[in-house]
Amino acid sequence: MIDDVQFYIYTLLAVIVLSILVGFLPKKYYIMPIITIVVMGALAFILPNFYSNLEWQPLLGYAVFLAVLSLIISVSMWVAKRNRRKAKEVRERVLRESEEEKARKR
Repeated sequence: MIDDVQFYIYTLLAVIVLSILVGFLPKKYYIMPIITIVVMGALAFILPNFYSNLEWQPLLGYAVFLAVLSLIISVSMWVAKRNRRKAKEVRERVLRESEEEKARKR
């Protein structure tokens, strides 16, 4: 296992920030979890070749944890964006109906 705490802090923050930023792209919610599992999974098998005290199993587990975290954030962003869009449509419809009603009364 990597003893440097900065590795875990930086990767955790990077996944959170990138998941939020990618969540703003239209219809691209699935990209960040896939990128996370691919990149971190590859690092889980590459890093042990250069460090004698590392094993791939804990790093792969951490990669899965980050991918699940990214998936949760991506789904949350998708739901929030969808709800905001629906609320905006409802507000616009109500405003349009009230304007039509005022126009009919005149």
